[in-house]
Amino acid sequence: MESQDLIMDGDLQTLGLQSILKMLALSGKTGTLFIQSGRETLSISLRKGQIVSLREEGVNQPDLLTMLCLMNRLDPQRAQAVREVAQGNMQVALPFLVEQRLMTPAEMQQRLEFAITQSISHALRWVNGRFSFHRRVVTMEGRIQPLDVDSVLLEALRQADEWEEMHEISLTRATMARWLPEVSNDVRSLGLSQDHIDVLCLANGEVPLQAMAMALMLPEARVARILGSLFELRLVEMVDTALEGELQQDLTNIIIMSQHTLAQQRQNSAPDQHLLGLIKTLSQCINGLLIHHGMYAKALRGRGQLPVADIVSYLEKRFAGSLQLMATQQFPILETASFVNGQLDCSEIFNLNTLVRGEQLEEFYWEAVRGLAVFLRTVFTTLLNDEVGNSYTGRQLNVVWKAFLTEVDQEIQQYQLYRAGQHAQNTRNRFNDSAFQSDVNWKGAAQKDGTPHWSPEWQRRSI
Repeated sequence: MESQDLIMDGDLQTLGLQSILKMLALSGKTGTLFIQSGRETLSISLRKGQIVSLREEGVNQPDLLTMLCLMNRLDPQRAQAVREVAQGNMQVALPFLVEQRLMTPAEMQQRLEFAITQSISHALRWVNGRFSFHRRVVTMEGRIQPLDVDSVLLEALRQADEWEEMHEISLTRATMARWLPEVSNDVRSLGLSQDHIDVLCLANGEVPLQAMAMALMLPEARVARILGSLFELRLVEMVDTALEGELQQDLTNIIIMSQHTLAQQRQNSAPDQHLLGLIKTLSQCINGLLIHHGMYAKALRGRGQLPVADIVSYLEKRFAGSLQLMATQQFPILETASFVNGQLDCSEIFNLNTLVRGEQLEEFYWEAVRGLAVFLRTVFTTLLNDEVGNSYTGRQLNVVWKAFLTEVDQEIQQYQLYRAGQHAQNTRNRFNDSAFQSDVNWKGAAQKDGTPHWSPEWQRRSI
């Protein structure tokens, strides 16, 4: 916009958006008003004091076609045909829907008016920012009939007041909701209103609150209240993309660090040291996951900075029972492990070499490896389901997690092959009543009698 076109500019703290629009309407101005606050920018075009178009920057344009499909208002095949023509531009999509007799001209006008009112209502709540009015009208697509500023402001102010009254609901325009996967009952039996059902249809974890309001032509604050009701009925959960990105990065770092530790322990040549390295790797990963869950567990969110004792109590209540059950039913060696300050303490297992030696030590280590591997899976599955559920983020993390588990399984399988070879050798020796003994090399080549020890080379030949 050329500087010579500038008519006025200023600070929103000095002159608010409501006063600016009223002044421009009373004087019958033609031009474009720009309002900027942070990363958000609103462009409102006026002709003879009436609003003819609006563009909102810094907000993703809602995918109206997908939302109409979710509400069974539009067939997916027809929606795709419109999408190819509109290229994501709602101002083009709406007239095309009218041409295809998929929407009435009256509904198109109503939707365009609602979109403008909703954007202005949002901007009315801005306190800090700048504005400028230029005499040139910015060309914007659309077939909207000129709107009276006073009428738009009246509805926009009413919607803004609804937001101000919602101190108890901590939702924003960007909040998304998704259906809880465990919902199995027929929602029609819950006596939900049509608005509640429509919002529920749109709660696929990808449609923000602002877009829901646009599709349903309901004030954003009202949609927020409906989402709050659906949340209380345990039909949906709220999605915070920033939080999910943060916890995804934290979990990825834990997995990468565990992979690095696993690679380092492969250098151990003796079987007992190899197993001890696996035990330390698994316990380190488990404790990393516990620390992570102490920060991102749903039950601990939104409560401010919690005392460490509360976090420790939550973690032990969540996971200590599973550990004890595994120790009782399958892996007695885990009875020597315990929770200390919210962390798994395996120091007694680490120090077993001071009490036992040889085959007995190896047997204890082998049981600990298998038990900790099962407990590790339990911890990860529990925290992932709690923190992100069956979501895109959850599926991404599962892919990375399975890759790490594959590496752990390969280490366990290599040791199993070694044990099988040792067992076969011992059986053969007992059968022949042979007193022959040899100094077994953990990663040595095949013996003279043809029975191989475990080694990467022998493993590849066996496979």
